[in-house]
Amino acid sequence: MNAPTTAAQQVVQVIPLVMRAIGKRLRQKNDMPSPAHFGILFMLSNETMNLSDLARQHSVSLPTMSNSVSTLVQHGLVARRRAAHDRRQVVIEVTDAGRAMLKTVLDEVVAYVDEVLASLSQGELDQLQKGLSVLKSAFLTPGG
Repeated sequence: MNAPTTAAQQVVQVIPLVMRAIGKRLRQKNDMPSPAHFGILFMLSNETMNLSDLARQHSVSLPTMSNSVSTLVQHGLVARRRAAHDRRQVVIEVTDAGRAMLKTVLDEVVAYVDEVLASLSQGELDQLQKGLSVLKSAFLTPGG
């Protein structure tokens, strides 16, 4: 038997597993944006950003981000507009349709995760919630 894995190893193993399962579920729904596009919508729901900042945040090239944003614009989920502080700069913002889609996706994801977690006992759910709270706190602290 292998030595017990560290908490860091478990986090690195579990998070991609969860995200793949959620991505698969979203891809099964034809009216949902791709997981990559969902990430862009989610990020833009908190603040408008320019293309360079979006590409940097997602660790992709400018052309890749430009293509993604163009797709979202075509679907009416985001809009490009001139920045108020600098008319030469273009910012991307979520439209009302994008916010509605984001809510739909989040509701779908929460329902799916509820479905997956339904088989856990109350004690297991309590442990999971405590662990997630600790994990969230660790990543919200400086350096996390």
